[in-house]
Amino acid sequence: MPKRNSLLDGTRTSPQWRKARPKLCVLPVGAFEQHSSHLPLATDNVQVDYFGQFVARELGAALLPTLNYGTSLEHTGFRGTISLRPETLMQVIRDIAGEVERQGFTTMILLNGHGGNFALLPAVRDINRLDGRLKILLVSWYTSQDERGLESGAQGKPDIHAGEGETSVMLALRPDLVRPGRPGLKPSVKGFQQPDLTTFGVGFIAPNGAYGDSSLASREKGEKLVLSVKRNLMKHIRQRLEWLGTSRIYGRSGRAEK
Repeated sequence: MPKRNSLLDGTRTSPQWRKARPKLCVLPVGAFEQHSSHLPLATDNVQVDYFGQFVARELGAALLPTLNYGTSLEHTGFRGTISLRPETLMQVIRDIAGEVERQGFTTMILLNGHGGNFALLPAVRDINRLDGRLKILLVSWYTSQDERGLESGAQGKPDIHAGEGETSVMLALRPDLVRPGRPGLKPSVKGFQQPDLTTFGVGFIAPNGAYGDSSLASREKGEKLVLSVKRNLMKHIRQRLEWLGTSRIYGRSGRAEK
């Protein structure tokens, strides 16, 4: 295991990886998609890469390169958005999982940084149910943030994409990438819910690309969100690693009954 203050990642050599022989690896998965006029296309990748490094250092795990493309079909029509098809993303995860398993890794933390990467769930579930040598723990970093300090919720405003929370986190991590003139929330319809993205894309509900009020964002809010993620995310991961230490069998018996 590498020391906690070091990082076994793509900047190291093959002999260094062979010597370390870690059993745990982290694969961050982001997306390359529009984030309105104030955040870069690589927003999800910047965020998940940051938390991926954090998790790898905390656990002494090997850090795989961030997968910079995900499924961003809901952002169709916005220039610059590049999306994989769900089946493509699923196969990429299968291929990477097979490679790390052959190299002796027994656990892979799949750190998701994009809410639209639904295809990760069935792929990971299918791999885990087969009870191979590798087990995958799928975690979305953004579900660990404490949003109590955000104004959107108190004002009854949705904060789903490129809004107060996401913009605040970017102001904390990479303020140099946040453009001025952050847009407020101007949804085109009312009563829109996330499942509706199956029928209507983000361009239908938010023509400016932001489904949230980024004018409420601040660096101070972002720093608090980042700290809460670090605290809650590691607690969540460590608990599930303990569960895997107790049993690595997916089902009741691990095998189909005859």
